[in-house]
Amino acid sequence: MKITKWALLSGAAMLVATTAARADDLSALKAEIEALQTRVSQLETQPQASMPSGYSLLSIRDGQGTYEGILPERAADRVQENSGFTLSVLPTADAAPAAEVSVSGEIRTALVYSDFDATEDDNVDLKVRGRIYIKGKADTAVGEVGGYFRLQADGGGNFRDYSENAKMNKAYGWWKFAPNWELMAGYNDNTGALQVGWDWNAATGPTFSFGPSNTNNEQMRLAYANGQWAFAISLEDPDEFLGQDIAFDADGDGVIAAGEGTVAGSADTSDLPNLQGYLLYTSDAFTAQIAGLVQDDDFGDDLDWAIGGGATVNVSSFTVTAGVVLGEGTSSYANNVGPLTADEEFWGASVGILAYLSEDTRLELGVGYEDYDNAGNALGFGGGVYWTPVSQVTLGVGATYIDRGDSATFVAFDTDADQVPDTLDIVDIDDNDSLEIFFGTWFRFP
Repeated sequence: MKITKWALLSGAAMLVATTAARADDLSALKAEIEALQTRVSQLETQPQASMPSGYSLLSIRDGQGTYEGILPERAADRVQENSGFTLSVLPTADAAPAAEVSVSGEIRTALVYSDFDATEDDNVDLKVRGRIYIKGKADTAVGEVGGYFRLQADGGGNFRDYSENAKMNKAYGWWKFAPNWELMAGYNDNTGALQVGWDWNAATGPTFSFGPSNTNNEQMRLAYANGQWAFAISLEDPDEFLGQDIAFDADGDGVIAAGEGTVAGSADTSDLPNLQGYLLYTSDAFTAQIAGLVQDDDFGDDLDWAIGGGATVNVSSFTVTAGVVLGEGTSSYANNVGPLTADEEFWGASVGILAYLSEDTRLELGVGYEDYDNAGNALGFGGGVYWTPVSQVTLGVGATYIDRGDSATFVAFDTDADQVPDTLDIVDIDDNDSLEIFFGTWFRFP
């Protein structure tokens, strides 16, 4: 009986002790919850230092941002939509980005066999080109404002060394100040460039292009696009004159006359900017363009000019593109041949065919011709096959042959031995053909 009594008393004592301990734990837990709630309330009242005022979401994603600009770009220079990454700042989770920055890069390396008749030399060498692309935009109270930068370093080929110095290959900004209207200012493809033909829509390989080309140029451009129609007009830096320090034969008669002196290659054709523009119609199946320029000329006739155009047709898995330009004086469309005299007349044309053999394989074939009254002419053939299994990798193989028939250059003579050139001869150059065959890789990141 005594044993049973002591057992009951011991159990009751343990129950009382356990209940008291649980009560102490519950009180401590309540105190911790109250302290945590107080801390959360304090954090909610503090300013959000990690985000700009007025925004609530910052995101990072693969690929390019939602840029809807109306500035055209050569096919071989375009950034793959799925390459790189984009930082976006959005006002809410379900709204369009209010600010974006996209970053991507590309390394192109090619093993090139080249045979140049002019140097009687053939070799196999490596060419490398590295690029970093940065593009960004922000919505403002007066419209979208954005900018584009392309850093590039390149070299190699024909036993030249790769240059480790990067250059700002392109740099421009834009302002969409009204619906469908855009003001661009900076350094970009010239506005009068042909957006049809081989050079613009193909010419992917690391070899000579052919037919009319275009330059990058300092400019201020006003552009408009509404549906299938677009046009642009710009003021741009005038042509550089000749590109070498030689006596200038203004009338092309081979003799330096009174008033015709030595001109530095860096001299501008005019003290005024030139005027360029284009009118463009684009649909899924068809593109047509008219483009041209006019500029003052301090060294020859009053005006240099050019006008060109062409079309691109998409049929099923094939694209056919053709363009032609003619003009006088300007070197804005020069490729393998450029003007020798101030008022040299020229014309050029090219045709390209792009065939999409499969979802990831593309064939390019083309032919182009350039003709300048004094500088001569060039006929080019080329093509390549490019395989892009993913957006970060492209492999390509192809070739280009350029027949620079009847090409010519200036040779300056110092007939009176005063160390100043006083006569010029336009000298024909024979055997100036070239053949290039390449295998190339394009690696894009991240």
